[in-house]
Amino acid sequence: MPSRRVAAALFANYFLLFVSFGILTPYLQLYLKARGFSPSRIGLLLGIFELAGIAGPILVSRLADSRTAYRALLAGSVAVAMVAFVPLQLTTLLPVSAFLVAVMGFSYRAAVPLLDSTVSRTLRDPGRQYGRFRVAGSIGFISVSLVLQFGGIVSGDSSLSILVAFCAAAMLAASAVALLPAVKKTASTYPADSALTYPADSAPRRHAAAHGRAFDARFWIVIGAIFLGRFGMGAYYSFFSLYLRDTFAGSSAAGGFSAVSMMWAIGALAEIAPIWFSGRLIGRWGLRAVFIVSLAAITARMGLFVLAPSLIVISFAQLLHAFTFGSFHTAAVSYVNAKIPSERRGLGMAIYSALGVGLASFLASVAGGYILEAHGYTALFLSYAAVPLAGVLILAVFGRTLLPRVPVRAG
Repeated sequence: MPSRRVAAALFANYFLLFVSFGILTPYLQLYLKARGFSPSRIGLLLGIFELAGIAGPILVSRLADSRTAYRALLAGSVAVAMVAFVPLQLTTLLPVSAFLVAVMGFSYRAAVPLLDSTVSRTLRDPGRQYGRFRVAGSIGFISVSLVLQFGGIVSGDSSLSILVAFCAAAMLAASAVALLPAVKKTASTYPADSALTYPADSAPRRHAAAHGRAFDARFWIVIGAIFLGRFGMGAYYSFFSLYLRDTFAGSSAAGGFSAVSMMWAIGALAEIAPIWFSGRLIGRWGLRAVFIVSLAAITARMGLFVLAPSLIVISFAQLLHAFTFGSFHTAAVSYVNAKIPSERRGLGMAIYSALGVGLASFLASVAGGYILEAHGYTALFLSYAAVPLAGVLILAVFGRTLLPRVPVRAG
């Protein structure tokens, strides 16, 4: 484990960065609705946010890899998103709003892969240790959700309150970057050169000579399976807050609008254990099993939202976030850490973030807005529940060949 000072810096940066995510992720859709946009335009704007978030992580992370300027670019990514958010409060013109949202997505979506890359290059054993620090992000997300739930600081009817809360959180997150240790240039090495293996019954593979094969066909197929899962989750990330507001608004059992923060907090709470124990889970069961269970959980979660729409059932469905994000994300990060050499890992994390997450979220958001406006929430969530099943099929049939065994030391 790193020194106490370094460990505290990593913990603080994940905590504060995800405090800002805990405001923007649930409330950006409500912010846009408060500004008067229709569901189809909300889906379009959120899609633009994610589309710009494809290019941002790749371009910014490549620059970070080449110059090892992770800290400066991380702070700048958060700061630029904050600056672009402010004028969004002053206009409802779609072209101007689309441009500002694109700037936000380009910069803000680069923050997480930059921080993940910094951490993976700081830790001696990222496969085992990553989850111990990433869990701080979950704690930050839960903390701000509870503050918003019970403090009455943010209202879904007040776009200004959402803007102010996000800017305050973003300033703290950008300031905390100064605490991170500088990332030093390293020689070209794989994180697990001596131990990363593919099954004996697959075609011969020599990992030691794989630098040019880091982004081979297997890599892109696995990213494709991740894409299918994140597409299914797109209905949740883009429309869940609107679903709660429209379905349970005014309900005494739901506490009206305040149910939004609490439901998101339940999801974030559920992800803590699988993130913390991610190294042991992957070491015990393997990437293939973890990915398949996570993808299947996405299908179950989307279906539960509308097949039995009560707060009790939805609360239970939120517990599946343990798999739909907790184990799913950490398996993806573990795969990138194992597959991509350290000097190119920023690009590897960016591709996962941009294509596996960003592109999937863009397409899901844009299509989802029109499905919602034309057919309602039931059609939206059930259609998206079907998509991850394709990923389950791919990994069930070909997973032993596609995915390496990632050794994780005990402890």
